Amino acid sequence: MEAIHTLEIAVNIYLQSLGPALQALMRAITLFGDELFFIIFMPALYWCVDALVGLRIGIMLLLSTALNSFFKLLWKGPRPYWISDQVTPLVRESSFGIPSGHAMTATSVWGWAAMEVKKKTFTIFCIVLILLIGISRLVVGAHFLTDVLAGFLLGGLLLAAFARWVGPLSTWFASLRLSGQILASLASALVLVGLNGLVVALTGSWALPPDWAARAGQVSPLSLSGALTAGGTWFGMLAGFSVLRARQGTLQSAQGTWQKIARYLLGIAGVLLLYLGLGQVFSAINAQAAVPLLEYLLRFVRYSLIGLWISWISPLLFRRIGLAAIQPIETAQG
Repeated sequence: MEAIHTLEIAVNIYLQSLGPALQALMRAITLFGDELFFIIFMPALYWCVDALVGLRIGIMLLLSTALNSFFKLLWKGPRPYWISDQVTPLVRESSFGIPSGHAMTATSVWGWAAMEVKKKTFTIFCIVLILLIGISRLVVGAHFLTDVLAGFLLGGLLLAAFARWVGPLSTWFASLRLSGQILASLASALVLVGLNGLVVALTGSWALPPDWAARAGQVSPLSLSGALTAGGTWFGMLAGFSVLRARQGTLQSAQGTWQKIARYLLGIAGVLLLYLGLGQVFSAINAQAAVPLLEYLLRFVRYSLIGLWISWISPLLFRRIGLAAIQPIETAQG
């Protein structure tokens, strides 16, 4: 693999040599594949467009994130700037390189968005955006070409599997009692985290090669943070949606005009409050306890609460202050 990487570095070097204008453009485009962008994008769909579409895209995002973390931990590939001083890291990442998370998530999430919208022009837009996001990862020096191609491949396979199974699994999930839905949400979240944890446990005493570490900077490639973030949010969103649907119904996201803006601003404010506030509180607890398992548990709890806020608590707040309606599933949208 090192011989292939040596050849691939030429691609990164060439693309970076095309000038600062291209670099600036690609640094902007790469944001459309960032987790932060999707964290902002997905709740907007749930609160302001279509709750069921937002939920499905959220599930796709979290599934892609957890599986990408799994494959990164499994394959343990370097990033271009970890092995060559000729590649300039326009962005720095703390995880392993292969497969590209941006390419995989862009393919699965934007691909699914195209399947939801079912309009030719939007589908073309999504395809072009997916390709540009992949290219951007080469320009910013974050990935080799094989990393990006692997991300495209895995994202495409996930997209195909999701299209095949989302209907049957949704029907099965809806047939469960509320307690069963909550247990299924928790169990599936723990499986996503557990797969990553198993790979780390089997890694044993593996350490980052000294020449990689010398160039990589502050990295934590064997961290379970990404999997815990995805797993916690997965549990919170699914469980929260299940409780809301069973007790009240689904959020009528398409209703209102200015109310949509108000819902989004209030909802995102809650996400940021939980993200930043709990981050500070839990960091202080972790610093005092210094127990890794507690850190993992608190991260899972933190993102579970964020998921619950998005899918359950915020809709109840929207309805209470007159910003939205919630209707039983029989008469709800979607």
